[in-house]
Amino acid sequence: MKKFLWGIAFGAILLAAGTFLLGKYVFPDNTLSSLPKPELSEGERGQLGIDKNINESTIDNYLGRSDAVYRDVRMLKDPGNYEAIGGDSYLSGFVDGFEVVPLPYLVNVTDLPEAVGNTYNGKTLFTNKDGKYVANYKESMDILEDLFPKDKVVFLMCGGGGYSGILKQMLVSLGWDEDKIYDVGGYWFYKGENNVRVKRELVDGNAVYDFYKVPYHEIDFSGLTKCDGECKPEYVGLNATLYDRKVEDKESFVVMVDQNGCTTADKVRQFVLDWAGERRTKVYRIMFEEVKKSKLYNSVEYYPSVAVVKNGEPVAWLKADSDADADAYNDYDSFKNWINNFA
Repeated sequence: MKKFLWGIAFGAILLAAGTFLLGKYVFPDNTLSSLPKPELSEGERGQLGIDKNINESTIDNYLGRSDAVYRDVRMLKDPGNYEAIGGDSYLSGFVDGFEVVPLPYLVNVTDLPEAVGNTYNGKTLFTNKDGKYVANYKESMDILEDLFPKDKVVFLMCGGGGYSGILKQMLVSLGWDEDKIYDVGGYWFYKGENNVRVKRELVDGNAVYDFYKVPYHEIDFSGLTKCDGECKPEYVGLNATLYDRKVEDKESFVVMVDQNGCTTADKVRQFVLDWAGERRTKVYRIMFEEVKKSKLYNSVEYYPSVAVVKNGEPVAWLKADSDADADAYNDYDSFKNWINNFA
């Protein structure tokens, strides 16, 4: 009898555990709570860009969301003297769920507090020239979009809040939605329950840093293609299979529907590249013969055209048979006004 009762109890435990695991890992989270719109804090914290509602004090309430990515943008060891302002030049710990992508490898960092001095001044994906972000490598934008997906909410953190504020400005300037990016502030002020400690004090008073704990994104500059001067935008070619795959993955992008030997297509093609250059974004090109074999043909039946796809769904496209879109085919400013309404 005891064995029978133990068997029932053990089975109940397995059933409960299985239900928990299925609910947590198999079924998608369709009940995500809505997020407050990003809002700057008051005073000096607001000047750094730190959010009023989602910050070091509240981030624990927003961890583990399937619609978000979490990025800590400190270096493992920053050359700057952050101890001079009460911080730590080493990455002494991080909030569980955050992955580390060092800001100084993404863009040159300037105007640090005098006491800090200078940070890393080596190779970077982009160079900030008076607020204009210039790609240093052909792969720069691809890497940035991979690390900070445009279709996700992005939570940014650093030591004191400054690095994350700098990165938010950069992402917004390059076409990211500012309402989907939160500067959470600084790890140095975090008092929550998800602290992963990297710094370990030794009995002799010294410290070691267990960097093996850190989920770290390395950028291998040696494998990148350096631009000669400023990188010019180029089309990334798609066929029907690749287009449909991007749709299935619910990606957001702009695609030119092209056809060789078409004078109007030549003009529109340049419009798209000029727009992409201004936005520092990537654009795709698909030939009309491939369109007819893809899911895009459900929407775009004529060439040339430009389609704006968001989360896998075409939300707008130029209609070659529409008088309303005629100006966008012939005048760049009109084209830019049209595409900026959707992209």
